[in-house]
Amino acid sequence: MGKLSDWSIIVYDRPGADRTEAYDKHVKALTVIIDLRLVVLRGQINDDNNPIGSSLTIRVETKDDNLKLLKQDILYKEGIWDVDNAIIHHFNCVFIEGQPLRG
Repeated sequence: MGKLSDWSIIVYDRPGADRTEAYDKHVKALTVIIDLRLVVLRGQINDDNNPIGSSLTIRVETKDDNLKLLKQDILYKEGIWDVDNAIIHHFNCVFIEGQPLRG
């Protein structure tokens, strides 16, 4: 395995998608990638009180690795996430609460 980098991702739900039924399965499956130490943070994006997508910071090697990981998620498999239009950028983290500043 090469050098891992942090990546910031915004992935919106497809218009009209309802994540209600898939959400519990989605959250339960997170423990696998959390245990692999690939997820730095992850959460639901809301517009008012309505879910519209997800924000993630993932630790992988390449942009393609991000897409592979996203496509393993139940929210993608159930047609909820619009992974084809995900916003993915390399992320240089300089601060995490409780840790010293990174140079």
